[in-house]
Amino acid sequence: MTITTILRPLAVALLLASLAAPSFGQEAKEEPLGSRWAVSLDMLIWPALTDLEPVSGGSFDSVGFGLGVSWHAPVAQFASSELLLGVDGWIGGTDSGINATYDQLIARQFYLGGSVKWAFGEARNVQLDAGIGYHQVDMADISYLWWTSIENEHWRGEAASAFVGATWDIGAGKPGKSSGFSLGFRVQFSDFGQVSDTDRLGLRPALGADAGDLNGPLYALRFGYSGR
Repeated sequence: MTITTILRPLAVALLLASLAAPSFGQEAKEEPLGSRWAVSLDMLIWPALTDLEPVSGGSFDSVGFGLGVSWHAPVAQFASSELLLGVDGWIGGTDSGINATYDQLIARQFYLGGSVKWAFGEARNVQLDAGIGYHQVDMADISYLWWTSIENEHWRGEAASAFVGATWDIGAGKPGKSSGFSLGFRVQFSDFGQVSDTDRLGLRPALGADAGDLNGPLYALRFGYSGR
């Protein structure tokens, strides 16, 4: 997967937005809403992560969990929609049944980047989302003691990442309400290449010399709370 492939979903989303909005040159009659903020609990599904074949056996769970935050400010108002720009970040973790040095491996993720929202509806509570940013993944096993913890990192990867998605601010769409429950879906594209065990402590490897490639789409179902 090349950087062109990673950027393609973002370019397509922005192109569709420009073609589908004939009223973009018109000013909105409604009073503009304020900045949008949101927090979310995410269910993460990454088929390429589950498909890895570590030398020690086992596999990563089919579903991981994450926490996300975002903030967007309106930059353009139209007759029936508005455009918002902002920042988007999340952290996540996926457990596994892969035995390692101290315990079983966990895959941890961190993402931070810029994003755009195209909001529709009278309450501007239905949005198409797209963004690009920095994505980091590592795989480690951790031993917790009552006074400290010991961590052995087996692999780390960093890559540019792009996403497309949609969000429905259910609570904020009700009359007289500017915040409430939100539901979202996102498809994120990254390419970290080959996953291999560095075995830095010289102990038993978990992933091996080639556990497979970590790429392809990551799917996220997001349950959140948003407001403006």
